[in-house]
Amino acid sequence: MALGTPLPAPWRIVVQAGSLGLAHGFCIVLGFALAVLAWGLWVPTWDPQVRETTITFDDPALRGRSLNVALVSDIHVGNHGMTAARLDRVVDQIMARRPDAILLAGDFVNGEYPGDPAMRVDLLAAPLSRLHAPLGVFAVLGNHDRITDPAAVQAALTRAGVTVLVDQLAALGPITLIGVDDALPKRARLPILMTQAHATGRPLVVMEHAPSLLRLLAPDVPVILAGHTHCGQVRLPGWTGGRNPITGTTYYNPRFRCGLVRWRNRIVLVSGGVGSGSFPLRIGTRPDFWMIRFTGR
Repeated sequence: MALGTPLPAPWRIVVQAGSLGLAHGFCIVLGFALAVLAWGLWVPTWDPQVRETTITFDDPALRGRSLNVALVSDIHVGNHGMTAARLDRVVDQIMARRPDAILLAGDFVNGEYPGDPAMRVDLLAAPLSRLHAPLGVFAVLGNHDRITDPAAVQAALTRAGVTVLVDQLAALGPITLIGVDDALPKRARLPILMTQAHATGRPLVVMEHAPSLLRLLAPDVPVILAGHTHCGQVRLPGWTGGRNPITGTTYYNPRFRCGLVRWRNRIVLVSGGVGSGSFPLRIGTRPDFWMIRFTGR
């Protein structure tokens, strides 16, 4: 067949059909990707799911008593999923549960460096000032708070009536709360803090931002409360957001990605957070906070 001779009709039909099939498949894939993207952008705007659990201490200090404590983390105010209006709604949800104490486990703002315009600390104080509980409202700072402007974040929390614990103790009724700051190195600071905590003679609960103290604490610290992980934030089959797929950086121990984990003789409770962080999508996860009932036997 000479060059330039038109193909017979059947062959022309096959080529055209193949081209249409590729275009159709591309449109389906593109449409699916856009739908997932839209979904992922929408989920961070949802009201957080309230998760509940009971933790029982074998300690006479709590026998016959119970405390209802709210654990809230990763507000990340200022991104598209955490406007001041949405933070107001989250505060309403927390207060509707009438907690005896409220624990805020860090990352109140966004931002990756000092002076980052993503850090909207100005939106923080007014909504959080409506948080109140009989035993108090306590906080530790997170990594985003630390790398942007910890002094400004702490000042906003103080204006809101929140007690910020920087390697300090607080009494939650019959429980001693140990607030461990996110600044490093923690290993060098812990011995003195834990000596002070044991001297109280009460059951101990640690609050930190990221679940990183697991192997540094003595076995007689039975409960660690944390956030940071966003429950993986993006969970796809065979992969979660705990590891950077490009650099291979691990952000947290995947065993402690989310929820209540029993590790040795200890309970580690990791909140998924009410915000979405610098990365704006949540896929396969949703915002949450925890209501914890501490009891004794």
